[in-house]
Amino acid sequence: MRDCRIQTLNTYSDWLSKANYEYSLFVKSCSVYDLANCLLTINAIPEWIIENNHASEALKAIATEKIAIMRAEYQCISLNENNLHEIDHQLRLVRTFCNHAKHGKEKEKIVAISMSAQFPLNFPVKFEYLKVGNKNILIEPILKSLIEFWSQKITLHQ
Repeated sequence: MRDCRIQTLNTYSDWLSKANYEYSLFVKSCSVYDLANCLLTINAIPEWIIENNHASEALKAIATEKIAIMRAEYQCISLNENNLHEIDHQLRLVRTFCNHAKHGKEKEKIVAISMSAQFPLNFPVKFEYLKVGNKNILIEPILKSLIEFWSQKITLHQ
């Protein structure tokens, strides 16, 4: 069934809907663009929560805590690709990926992240993995986990 409501990007719930939409596009396409869009949207959700006057104090506290984890100075040092089953590490990965889009000397401190695909390749190539440091990480379960995390927190604390 198609969503017939007028799409807006005015609230954190709108951004969560956007993340869900981009996640579904990525699952179908495994496109680099769809993955980047989904990661950038997930990265924005906690800031939208904090800036929303209608968000509960409990939800804002969770978002503030998670942003502090995501923004941790020298986060690349604390990003351990072996712990990506944990929400905090998943959030660090999202932030680190988003910071790769920036220019400047700080980028030199960030762990290397690149797109990855499994061999043998079929066309069109499906980018289902991120290479974090020297390890290939299947990215779809991480996207799903983070969307479910924010969805649960938003539903619980509305």
